[in-house]
Amino acid sequence: MAAGLLVLLGFTLLGIESGSGAGSNISTSIRDEGSRTRLTCTLNSSDTHVLGHRWMKGDRVLQEDTAPDLTTEYEVDPEERSGQYSCTFLSEPAGRTARVNVNGPPKVEAVASSVLGIEGERAVLVCKSESFPPVTEWAWYKITEAGNKVLNNKSENTFVVSSETKTELHMQELDLKADAGEYACYGTNTEGVDHAVITLRLRSRLAALWPFLGVLTEVVVVVIIIFAFEKCRKPEVVLGEEDTGSAPPKSSGPHTIDKDKRIAN
Repeated sequence: MAAGLLVLLGFTLLGIESGSGAGSNISTSIRDEGSRTRLTCTLNSSDTHVLGHRWMKGDRVLQEDTAPDLTTEYEVDPEERSGQYSCTFLSEPAGRTARVNVNGPPKVEAVASSVLGIEGERAVLVCKSESFPPVTEWAWYKITEAGNKVLNNKSENTFVVSSETKTELHMQELDLKADAGEYACYGTNTEGVDHAVITLRLRSRLAALWPFLGVLTEVVVVVIIIFAFEKCRKPEVVLGEEDTGSAPPKSSGPHTIDKDKRIAN
């Protein structure tokens, strides 16, 4: 009885995975045409009206239409051929989905090819791959003139977090001289290996203060110039005031002498 229930549960899960409903199923095919790869999904029978189709890779929508056909095709981009694709026949109340796995080596990509960090703080470098089979092993290296330096959870101030589709290199207490440079992430599966390079650029923790220090310097220079100008100008003003105070009064002089002579006469 238990074995029968397990078998029934297994068939139920398979039905959910392929997206087949009652009285319908989806057949898939992969055709290589030179450098191109064409994926095809065919809904063999359907008790509902098809409202369109959707092709996806992972969580990315690659193609969507509103055609009522029972067959849909998608031409794979040669640059990212390997991966797990899905085709969905859109209908009401629910669509029917099938998965199409295209085998190939990993296609490793850097989420950001250049990362800017600040001295003494943290930085995270991220690589991803949507290949199929999934990546089974990730590796990080610091690229140096002496050769690649392995980075892992045993390395100082670094640790690695990885899954089948993504890997993260976490770096702490960044050193301006030791940590700046190029890093490589390698992904490996049963079909091959691929890698991507990320450049880590670092700036001093004082870099944010440079604009403020520039403005402050300009203010200090202006104050010094004004102070020097006032200091040079002040003696001239004082000297001018002293000359004015020593001048004889207008009422004194020859006029007084002439007045005395007239009285005497």
